[in-house]
Amino acid sequence: MKLNENFLIHQSDNGEILIPVGDETKRFHGVVKLNTTGSEIVHLLENNDLSLEDVLNHFYSECPNDDREEIKKGVSEFINKLVEINAIIL
Repeated sequence: MKLNENFLIHQSDNGEILIPVGDETKRFHGVVKLNTTGSEIVHLLENNDLSLEDVLNHFYSECPNDDREEIKKGVSEFINKLVEINAIIL
């Protein structure tokens, strides 16, 4: 999976947001406010074609003391939401 090139990561005064551009503005009307984890996910997928397992392994290594099931649940839910709005291409 990879970040759709028609979604841009923008730094605002309140943190990073993901905004649609081009044809995506006809399908998705809004922005996605990114928390720290969301920001890290979209930056990972911005220039890399990674699997869900690749992304999870990144967070498992970054957060070795955190519950893996909680990491998997949160990352998977966020990625699924981005897939729904076509921000991530599988």
